[in-house]
Amino acid sequence: MSYTVPALKGQMGSTEYFQATVPARELAAVAKLAVELPQWTTWSVFERFQRELATKRVEKEIVPYLAQARDRFFNALIVLVYEPRTFTFETVGSNVSGLPGTYRKVADKMGFLTVDGGDLVVLDGQHRLSALRAVTTNDGSIKGEYADAVAEDELCVIFIPHESFEKTRRIFNKVNRYAKPTSPSDNIITSEDDGSAIITRWLVEPTPPEGAGDRLPPLSALDPYDEPIVEWRRTTLKPNDTKFTTLSAVYQMTQVILDANGMHGFTEKHMVNRPSDDQLLKAYRITSEWWYVLLDKIRPFRDSMQDPALLPDYRAYQSRHSLLFRPVGQIMLMHALTEATSRGLSLADATGLVSRKNWSASNPLFTGTIVYANGHMSTNETAIRLAGRLGTYHIAPGILTEREIDSLTHDLAVAKGQPGFRLPRPR
Repeated sequence: MSYTVPALKGQMGSTEYFQATVPARELAAVAKLAVELPQWTTWSVFERFQRELATKRVEKEIVPYLAQARDRFFNALIVLVYEPRTFTFETVGSNVSGLPGTYRKVADKMGFLTVDGGDLVVLDGQHRLSALRAVTTNDGSIKGEYADAVAEDELCVIFIPHESFEKTRRIFNKVNRYAKPTSPSDNIITSEDDGSAIITRWLVEPTPPEGAGDRLPPLSALDPYDEPIVEWRRTTLKPNDTKFTTLSAVYQMTQVILDANGMHGFTEKHMVNRPSDDQLLKAYRITSEWWYVLLDKIRPFRDSMQDPALLPDYRAYQSRHSLLFRPVGQIMLMHALTEATSRGLSLADATGLVSRKNWSASNPLFTGTIVYANGHMSTNETAIRLAGRLGTYHIAPGILTEREIDSLTHDLAVAKGQPGFRLPRPR
């Protein structure tokens, strides 16, 4: 392999690197994954410097993003130049005479990088490379408006010469260790393509979205410190927080509500591009109406929104409704309510029944679902769904069949580790 590319030369610490823009088709053709090197199977664990490829992530997330997103963009891929016969950088300055001093200094950083022999191994970006390969060699199985255009995309690539396994591993480790991923809350706040994230923001903002009328968004209230009633900086609540819930919990509840109302897959994982304005407005009207009803019909909710100073007491472990003031418990409740309404109960009737029940985190009924024996909360999806089924029974046991009650009893007995567990008789 002989490869030449225009590049800029740089230096950081002891590492010399070369930055270039490379067409996607070209990069997919010349670059390799570490596992594709013939030496890979003979290297010890100490010599291997990449993680295993997550094929499902490539197929389900990155490939659809490339093929369907007009505003697609990647950060730089880092490519290791491994054991080349020739590795040279010919500067512009060395071939052009008579340049002024200022230009010459810059020209000595600009030039052409030539690699002959060896391998170009992606050190950081193996999943992106795999996705680029899939799209640029598409046989028609990958669908998307932009699938054919990806091959001409120009990608930023940083070439680093391989000096030793120790140094290569060190670079790989530091690049990944210090590249802090965005938090769930960050993604909700910043995404302009994730429909559920957009709706979540609209639910908590101080003004309604255009076209939704003049009614204030249901979760736009402020706490005693004139801060949003919904915690957006963190994904958990502290016992003394005067917050009603978290932004990440609202996001998850938005998905539960929309899914129950026939708007499935309303997230960026399923819809790469932003939903239409009509879809967004429809989704907002559905979710906001649910929240208006919940905050009106569930008495503790109504009282806490009017006086947020009550929230820490409502959230206390022994409080009768404490699960309803913990984000995981609220997600559980939304599962319970959507199931109840799917069986014919009106939302108003279902929420009217909620206040009459004991939703305390200390209630043994919920231990083994979203509440551990030590009182801490579980965020496990299976536990939340089991608690949601229990919540439906708790609200309106009469809407479940005997077979469904028997199945719920069995699953609860297993989760609790109590073979003889029996659900309390309906009252």
